Amino acid sequence: MVDIDVLNLLKSEFNKPLKNGEKRKIVFWNDYEKEFEDTISEINIDGVKIHKLTNTNNFATKYLIEEEDAESNFLIYNTSKVEDDRENWLLDIALYSEQFYADRASLIMKELEIDVNLRNTFNEYKDFFNAIERRKKIGKFEFNIDTKEKLELAIMGALCNSKTIEFEEILKIILMESLDEEENKYYINFQKYNIDKAFWKYAKIKYGFDKENKTLKKLLIYLISTVLGSYISEDKLRRISEFIGKNKPNCVIFIDHFQNHRTDSAKYDLLSEAYEKEVNVTQIIEDLDIEDFKDIDILKIFDRAIIKYIVNSLENKIEDYDRFIEIIRGRRTKHFYEQYEGVYEALFNVVEMHKFYKKYNSGIPQRDNEKLFKDYIEEYYKMDTFYRKFYYYYDIQPESNTINKLKQLAENIYVNWYLAEVGTNWTYAIDDEMKNDWRIPGVVNQRDFYNTYVNPMVSKGERIFVIISDALRYEVGNEIAERLNEEVINSTNINAMLSTVPSITKLGMASLLPHNTISLREDGRVFIDGKDSSGIDNRNTILNDNFENSKAFDYQKLPKSSTEFLEGLKGYKLIYIYHNTIDATADKGATEIQTFEVVQKAIDEILDLIRKIKDWLGGINVIVTSDHGFIYQRGDLEESDKITKEAVHAIDKNRRSFITKESKESDSLIKVDMNYILKDSKFNAYMPKSNIRFKVQGEGAKFVHGGTTLQETVVPVVLFKNIRSSYKNSIKADKVKVKLTNEVKKITNSLFTLNFFQTERISEKIIPVTLDIYMIDENKNIISNIETILADLKSDRPEERMFKIRLTLKAMNYDKNKKYYLIVKDKEAGDILEEIPFIISLGIANDFDF
Repeated sequence: MVDIDVLNLLKSEFNKPLKNGEKRKIVFWNDYEKEFEDTISEINIDGVKIHKLTNTNNFATKYLIEEEDAESNFLIYNTSKVEDDRENWLLDIALYSEQFYADRASLIMKELEIDVNLRNTFNEYKDFFNAIERRKKIGKFEFNIDTKEKLELAIMGALCNSKTIEFEEILKIILMESLDEEENKYYINFQKYNIDKAFWKYAKIKYGFDKENKTLKKLLIYLISTVLGSYISEDKLRRISEFIGKNKPNCVIFIDHFQNHRTDSAKYDLLSEAYEKEVNVTQIIEDLDIEDFKDIDILKIFDRAIIKYIVNSLENKIEDYDRFIEIIRGRRTKHFYEQYEGVYEALFNVVEMHKFYKKYNSGIPQRDNEKLFKDYIEEYYKMDTFYRKFYYYYDIQPESNTINKLKQLAENIYVNWYLAEVGTNWTYAIDDEMKNDWRIPGVVNQRDFYNTYVNPMVSKGERIFVIISDALRYEVGNEIAERLNEEVINSTNINAMLSTVPSITKLGMASLLPHNTISLREDGRVFIDGKDSSGIDNRNTILNDNFENSKAFDYQKLPKSSTEFLEGLKGYKLIYIYHNTIDATADKGATEIQTFEVVQKAIDEILDLIRKIKDWLGGINVIVTSDHGFIYQRGDLEESDKITKEAVHAIDKNRRSFITKESKESDSLIKVDMNYILKDSKFNAYMPKSNIRFKVQGEGAKFVHGGTTLQETVVPVVLFKNIRSSYKNSIKADKVKVKLTNEVKKITNSLFTLNFFQTERISEKIIPVTLDIYMIDENKNIISNIETILADLKSDRPEERMFKIRLTLKAMNYDKNKKYYLIVKDKEAGDILEEIPFIISLGIANDFDF
């Protein structure tokens, strides 16, 4: 009896729609194994004539179909295979008819939509198809298998659990599994099912790999070496010349896609490390110049070499600082940057310190207090930021010779030069007039903060939030202002105030509250208009005495949820929030080493608090300020950095100051009459010059405040106004535009260079953008590697806002009459900004160079 499945398959063949030009269906059932010879007579299909082909009726069959009955549907049952088409009387009919097979192999091919013409190839791998699970994996690819290549790639894809039959994906999976063929479970299966030879065949076809004694390790070495050969002159790569192949484009694209894959990149990193050791890339780099590899990111050893080069250059006093900065900026878009971010950014800030030093290596100009104060808030503060940022990144890096060299370079410039230079100049700028009345013309005094900034707003009925962060010095406030302006364009300004001296918390905090008089008691407590100013409760009372709808909060005790936050702060027009992250940690000997870590934490906390104020409460006006700043150095202090404290009865004392009623004259101390803030007090404040500390027993001499240095006494006033898009003065953030400058839109080489121009400098209204650049074909397939541009240049000079990238086209046939497109994509937003049409016309040499 005929198998019901076979009968149904035959019926489905005759039920298919007629093709163009067909008037009937003719199906050749080729049963070379004669499995159905005894049951062919049992087959009955409506409207179909059954005809059995024999060795002797070929001509009669041809006459029947073409002359006697040219209208009927025929099923021609055939058991003989004609090896030579020249002897096949029915070849012409067979070519325009359908071929049907009903043996097990044919049924599987039918099920998996494998073209019948691939029967020989199928038989080569018939063992693979024995298992249902393996067949199911083939079926998941969901496409017709109509070529030998597709069939072989489908088998490989199924064996290694690939999601596609792209050889690039298969190869990547194989390399990720293991470079040892005896341990690689996928490659073992390749061998088991006889597909390993096809694997190596496609490694040659796609990537040009054709070594004797083929191994996966050799293949990896070949792929990476060939990519290196596409970027670096092969004359300089003689050590690996035998592994540099001709098919550079496809190798470049394979490695590019591998290392930038969202999840597989980690495995690539391990493989690239194995490559570095195997071929001893360290020796190769010795033959190279920095220009040869500063833009290459396929091996992390290049990052180490770049870092080493810049550090050695700094040690050898090579002053090419702009070039060093450009190189570091260029690495920020590279693959291994994240792994070296700490050391790169530490290095970046040390380079900036050297650049600053070069500008002022003849000495920071001596000026009067007004001009020096202005110079500090406009430029000199940056040196404090560079030093802070250096140590922030230094602290997150493991110990190494390189990072320790950077530490020495940073300490030498910042402590031995900058602190001494600025400190000495500022000491001279504090003249007798300033000592008798602590003020600078044109600069707001801290004691005038409330009347200058707060009262004008509350008097007009505006709601205002004041965040007072203990020890938040000016340069830290500047970073907060910059970050706020990145989030809400043109929302934030920063001013500078002159803090009280001594620059201590009790006087600074009191000065920021509304007051008529400030007084200091013999027990060291500070009073405002007769009321104790210490602690949240007392400050809350002082605020309410001056403005009814006010409230003081401790940052640490603020509600965490939006509902509780809204409930706890609603109804108040004036809110003071006291934040103490920096001083609480840094002003202790055991934890002062964490100073710059907690500064960054404080910045993040304040930014988060402002977001909550504007998002949860709808707050419009926020001011961030401080009681005082600080000075901090990481290196150990010399004995010359300390002086002995005077033997006096002090009302208040610390490492940087003391307050007493006694009058002392000393060449090593700055004496300030405290009547400038404490009326009729007869108190004097004494502070060491520059950044000198008093000798005090115990730890805690590196982080200090209380003195008169600019770092201690210049405090920020960050003025944030939440500008909503509906407001009249709102400004929409615009990402900077980057334009292709190549005039010719024709590519004649598989490796080509593109030039881009950042149209404007980065400013308050123009923010950076990160772009992915690559080529696609008409079907949106990516046909090149992907390069990234970080457009964040602030230079006013157009020639300093140029980018050069190098793309490599995939090795394939290109039609010069078709359009290909250069894609410029916003990496963060995912938007395609431009599709620029290109013609690709690779010459014969290029075509065969693949």
